[in-house]
Amino acid sequence: MKLLDPTTWPRRETFDYFKAYEYPLFNVCVQSTITKTFHYLENHGISKYNAILWMISCAANSVPEIRYRIRDDDVVEHDRVDPAFTLLTKDKILAFCTAVYTHDLTLFFSRVNQGIAQTKSNPKIKDKSGVDNLLYVSCVPWMNYTSVTHPMKMDNTACIPRISWGKFTHDGNKVTMPVSLQLHHGLADGYHAGLFFEKLESLLERPEDIEWPLQD
Repeated sequence: MKLLDPTTWPRRETFDYFKAYEYPLFNVCVQSTITKTFHYLENHGISKYNAILWMISCAANSVPEIRYRIRDDDVVEHDRVDPAFTLLTKDKILAFCTAVYTHDLTLFFSRVNQGIAQTKSNPKIKDKSGVDNLLYVSCVPWMNYTSVTHPMKMDNTACIPRISWGKFTHDGNKVTMPVSLQLHHGLADGYHAGLFFEKLESLLERPEDIEWPLQD
């Protein structure tokens, strides 16, 4: 993690401008084509949930601005941000789970599975206090939506990106899913959101190039 120098940071004026807004956040939703990845995962018995969670985390980590966080009047850049994702308990109650991101998919899948097992045995709805190197990620597999909003506390946690993906929709031979990304406008613009989607879609387009975990 490094502290950005406000005297040399090109976005400082933009940051100060949007930080004064009561609601300085913007959200974009894209219908991402997942045809190749969907069939690849199906044919190889790979967890679609784990795979998409990794792809989203990989795309987010590839954009420095998505790793920026606000701490009072300062901005820091994390070396890595980790997905904090939602789960439904057996009673259909929301619970939170976190997995440390790594480019090693075998290790990442293991961390996700361990985290899910722990959360299911001890559901919780609170994040660790003071931890901001997170991505708040949710899956809404019941809906093919075109927009989404999130409940917010307008404190320093508001700068943590919110990312969600929705239902797989089949249209002939094509499979799509909605993916939404919410960012703090003081830290990022539409250009940076575009970099996230560009990276995500490059991963979705070439699943055969990814070193997936070996399946039993």
